[in-house]
Amino acid sequence: MNSFMSGAILAIICQLFVLSSVPSPLVYAREDASNQQHAAGTSDNVDQMVNEYMTHLETLVQLLHADIQTQKGSDIIARGREAFDKALSAFPDETVVHAHALFAKLCVKAGVYDEATSLFDEAIRRASLPLEAENSDPSTLADTQSLVDELYLERSRSHNQYIGSKVLQWHAANDQGYKGGIPPETSPWYPLSYVELQLGIFPFPHPQTLFEKATLITLTLDSPEEEIQKAKPDDEDAMNATSRAWEAYKTYQESQSVAFVAYSHGKKRYLAGGQPCGDEDYGLVVGGTAWSKHAWKSSPFSYDKTKDAGQRDDLYMGIITFQNVLISGRDAVISGYQGNCNVFARHSYVNLSNNIPLVTAWEIMDVTIEDNPMWMTYIPEGDTSSFGGSVGKDSNGNDALLIPNPRSNNAGFDSAILLCGYASDNYFHFITEVLPSLVVMRNRIKDILKQQQTGAKDVVVVPNLQNEFVEGFLRLLLPEAFDDEGKLSPKIVQWGPWKNSGGGSGATYSSSTHPIAYTKRLATVMWDQPKVAPSPLNGPAHCLTPKPLIQAMRRVVLKSVDSPPTSDMSKRIIYCSRSSSSTRKLAEEEELLSRLRAIASKEGAELIVFEKQAASDATAPSPLAAVINAIQLFQSATVVVGVHGASLANIAFSRIGTTIVELGQGIPQAGHYLHLAQSLELKYVGIRLRPNSRSFGATEVSLPEGGVDKIANAVMEGLKRAERMDGGDEL
Repeated sequence: MNSFMSGAILAIICQLFVLSSVPSPLVYAREDASNQQHAAGTSDNVDQMVNEYMTHLETLVQLLHADIQTQKGSDIIARGREAFDKALSAFPDETVVHAHALFAKLCVKAGVYDEATSLFDEAIRRASLPLEAENSDPSTLADTQSLVDELYLERSRSHNQYIGSKVLQWHAANDQGYKGGIPPETSPWYPLSYVELQLGIFPFPHPQTLFEKATLITLTLDSPEEEIQKAKPDDEDAMNATSRAWEAYKTYQESQSVAFVAYSHGKKRYLAGGQPCGDEDYGLVVGGTAWSKHAWKSSPFSYDKTKDAGQRDDLYMGIITFQNVLISGRDAVISGYQGNCNVFARHSYVNLSNNIPLVTAWEIMDVTIEDNPMWMTYIPEGDTSSFGGSVGKDSNGNDALLIPNPRSNNAGFDSAILLCGYASDNYFHFITEVLPSLVVMRNRIKDILKQQQTGAKDVVVVPNLQNEFVEGFLRLLLPEAFDDEGKLSPKIVQWGPWKNSGGGSGATYSSSTHPIAYTKRLATVMWDQPKVAPSPLNGPAHCLTPKPLIQAMRRVVLKSVDSPPTSDMSKRIIYCSRSSSSTRKLAEEEELLSRLRAIASKEGAELIVFEKQAASDATAPSPLAAVINAIQLFQSATVVVGVHGASLANIAFSRIGTTIVELGQGIPQAGHYLHLAQSLELKYVGIRLRPNSRSFGATEVSLPEGGVDKIANAVMEGLKRAERMDGGDEL
């Protein structure tokens, strides 16, 4: 047989491969013993062998184009294996790679990843044989190396898809089978191991995968010692939750850094307005202390001057104004337009990978700009309408998310006050981050709301009012935002994805899953947060708003409501239940409630079980009434008890000296309510739950041995402490 196939046959095979999205093949046959045994046949016999081989390849290509469904995948694989075996029998040359590569692609499509990897390995081995031959033609060697490189990339993509499918299966079990909680038989170590493998596949880590790794590390911080040892028997640091917390923190930062690089490439490919900052010293505004290098544009707050300098929070707080910026993403990420700052994120936990138009770090293309590789476009969450854009083709013919210029489609504002940030539709983050921002800029906001002309594009951007607590607090603190008929002012822009059909009462800005808007000026409240969580946690801080802002928020909120309703009971115990929540339900809740009822009866106190009502509940109060009820209730509390969760955010409205008993994890990222209590001079008692490898994501949590007794003692001490204190509101 001739050492190379005829040009016509090769062209047909190449066409088949192009149609099937497999790397264009180059068929090599060495003049060695393995090929000589076929050379004895006539040319007609060779043509017959090739024709039969081609027939079976065509079958593989047809199967690749078929719509594979789960129930039919095994049948298609069986047919593909039959065609594969026949192709090898028809043309048994070990330098031919087509059948292996095609069947490998078919296995990937059907989800049979182990076999796909083996097939790709064999295809790579076969394609590499000419590289070992002596006196090979240089052009042939170059083509051969190109084929080997393409096959390696296909293998990497296949392996990555395999790992990604495993992680997705894990999340599917959380979201569907267990309603958001991590299955009891599953440890975060399981998906973490897959994510770490995924990061090792490609030369550049994907920011979303890094963010996923950081999140999974956080979930392992509370793992029982035996599970840690089982997962990482040789890693002494795995025994130390604080060291792993810093690992998670650094991985979050790495994720952001990779996202910034990808974002810069996205800008260069016209995926967003503007260019990266020219000042390399602080071109990225990324939260922490980095943003304060732009503070010359801002008006700082005054610190608490009633205390000595050594007692003040050594944190910068201020209202900072940006010019010519875009707002985009679920977390309202600010990005530069026309060279004015690159990216702003309130702190390192903002998931930039899910907020800005990214490009995938593994789809390396052989195009460079300013010595940097150009990467294919990443479409956030597969949403082809993200940022109001549409899918088009870049200069290389690849799919790209093309975003229209906001200035040309009348989607811009003259000025905006931004009250949104990280996870603003979460109740805790709303109370501790959005409300302080609203209070600080309330006078500016009122000035905008007083403007009569409806055409003026001066707006206030708030979280989506479909979160009813957002509407409730707006009605309480900014009644000017609603007209006499209760309709929302056109000056208020709701931000974030709609949770269901419709835009909510008075909505004037229908935002997409990844909304984007341009504004000439944007004002927002910004602050540094402590780097270290409050003692005794002593690890990386997570979402800790400075004390002066929290105190200012409480003063304004409490002045906006009437005094707590009078009660025959002078002492009140509030238990925050999570019985209807998808995560962290307390296994011993009935036993604990029985004990609390007994204490309340003995001490002449009132026990109230607090749990958020569903919005669909016909008996639920209006948003404003619900907010006022919660504020008054927690303002009247003597003792508050609850598992770590959003309901405890209401302790922000409790009186000085109120006892807070949190049932939580002793890990740095769980310091939210300890910090809140310390900032508001509340008496904090932390009772650690039984260590659980599912941590925040556990469907059910348990108290340690003697836990109910510890809670009862803390509640009793809190009631007695209240008796010793002078009565009245000490705020």
